[in-house]
Amino acid sequence: MHAHYGAGGDGGGGDRRAAPLPGDAGLYFLGALHELVAVGLHRPALEALCAGQRDLAEPPIDRAYLLKILDEEICRQFGHPLRPLIELVLNAADAARAPQPVVDVAVTDGRVEVSDAGAGMGLRAILSRLLIPFATDKRPGIDLGRFGVGFFSVLGLGLSDPESFSLHVTTGDGVEGWAIRVVAWPSAGDAGSAPASASEEPGQARGRASPELTAALMCSVRRIAPLLGTRVRVTSALLETATVRAYLRDALHFFPASRALVLIDGAAVNDGRLISGGQLIQERIAVAPEAPGAAALEARTHLGDALLARFHVGGRGLLPSISAATFHAGVKVDACLALAELALIDFPAAVELTEGRDALKVGPEFTAVATAFYRRLIELAAASGEGRRTRDRLAEMAAQISALMLQSAGWDEVALDLARALLGPGRCMVTPERREALLGFLGPSVAERLFVPESFWAEREWQPHLPGERELLEDELEIDAPETLSALARRRGDLSGLPLLVARATSPHTTMVALCRSRLQPDRGAGAAARRAPGAPPLPDAPGRRPAGPLPCLGTRRLLLIRDDSAAVRRPSGWSDWYALRAAFDRASGVREADLERDLIVGEPVDGAAFAAPRPGERTSGGEP
Repeated sequence: MHAHYGAGGDGGGGDRRAAPLPGDAGLYFLGALHELVAVGLHRPALEALCAGQRDLAEPPIDRAYLLKILDEEICRQFGHPLRPLIELVLNAADAARAPQPVVDVAVTDGRVEVSDAGAGMGLRAILSRLLIPFATDKRPGIDLGRFGVGFFSVLGLGLSDPESFSLHVTTGDGVEGWAIRVVAWPSAGDAGSAPASASEEPGQARGRASPELTAALMCSVRRIAPLLGTRVRVTSALLETATVRAYLRDALHFFPASRALVLIDGAAVNDGRLISGGQLIQERIAVAPEAPGAAALEARTHLGDALLARFHVGGRGLLPSISAATFHAGVKVDACLALAELALIDFPAAVELTEGRDALKVGPEFTAVATAFYRRLIELAAASGEGRRTRDRLAEMAAQISALMLQSAGWDEVALDLARALLGPGRCMVTPERREALLGFLGPSVAERLFVPESFWAEREWQPHLPGERELLEDELEIDAPETLSALARRRGDLSGLPLLVARATSPHTTMVALCRSRLQPDRGAGAAARRAPGAPPLPDAPGRRPAGPLPCLGTRRLLLIRDDSAAVRRPSGWSDWYALRAAFDRASGVREADLERDLIVGEPVDGAAFAAPRPGERTSGGEP
């Protein structure tokens, strides 16, 4: 067992004091970190070390399994490499007990130091809580951080760059003081061996398996003069000053100052000065019990005071790193990069967002906060009286927040209410690449019905809750039964543009098309519809129909639509009609835009013959005989 155990002191704040070790006064432990964790897990060894016994029996714990567990906790805690620093701040905020607690964070190149003047730890707390993953005395629904999570996740920096890493913790409860230092040695050999220099075997440690690196983490525990509070200093070449400061500001600028005022290099980051404008809303969240019974009622009563959420909507960040984000006192921060506006959500402490690996834990409280946020957007839109453009932007923002930040929690329950309040009746969602084609085919008057999401995420969230392109076409158009293009051209000889489309089609005998025209608007054009003889073609120019757009053809997934109320289809005349027919048909048929433009530029000259019906076997440019 590569460890050196010290003698003296009970470590629990009693009257006994440590007897200094020969040659190294105050040293209680020196050896592999996992050996000290084994002591914390084995009650007899823990009690013996706290009692100051010199010789300890080796804890009967499977070292291979212990290393496997520690490696998982060290390597897989959080997605963002700097996220463990936030956990250190949360632990400091929980420890602070003053009326206005303060957490100091000092950042320099290669080093970050987090300190507080709150309740520190004695040796027993260090061994039984700090060094044991997920062992905690935190108050559910009140405290934010978790003992062990921050400590072990910070050690991940040591595995990424062992040569430059060290972790130094000084802590005390006012009666005693302790210093813990962890370094990553390039070999897991004897604790007395000196670490190899970075220049001697560059990358040697990085090339080994991570359990071996975890075994190479060496730790010392020393008794120092009594103090109150905790200071954690992390040293690593991976800690670049500007990057660390920007990340901490982004993660902590919305941290409740009532919990702790966070100072980065002496300047407060969560006192509101980094956000300009917008509206800050506080809302108490009501959550229905998951199950009946006294236990559920007691739990809800216990959490009642803690379920206070904060929303900040609108405004802007005064620093480039401040982006729209969801935020739970630093526990979970996801940037919503597609949003220019700030949309910040501070979840109540009772909402647990982590399961040890920075994963959202969606429960009834979490869903209730998300739903309350969406309903606040509805109230803000109604109170502001903003126009359609602003409401569309709110709909975009709400969907992105749901997809990128809240894992769609509560979205299905509130999406229809959001659609009615923000988008209004009759709106249909179409993708950005289809917007121009639909406007050209249906006419500009249909623009008021289109909702075009700006991002893939908003499209994904709104798609199940809004009608789409198919519903829009069926609502706006009267569509005839499908038939082949060649059959349609023979049947409707009155439409002079159809022969030109037959000439452009590669296979007119198999190309499925359908004639269509604008629907009669309600209470308009009823007389014209009644005067039309049974079986006669519809009257495209009848009153009450929307005028056709400039593009006479539109491709859909099933077939190609052709408007018989378009002048280019009925009586093409001039270059503009010829171009409209040719370009619209080629696009609807799937011709690439580059090929279409090249064909228009280098094709045959446009003259009057272009509008004459082709002779049998002839084709205009763009098709084959």
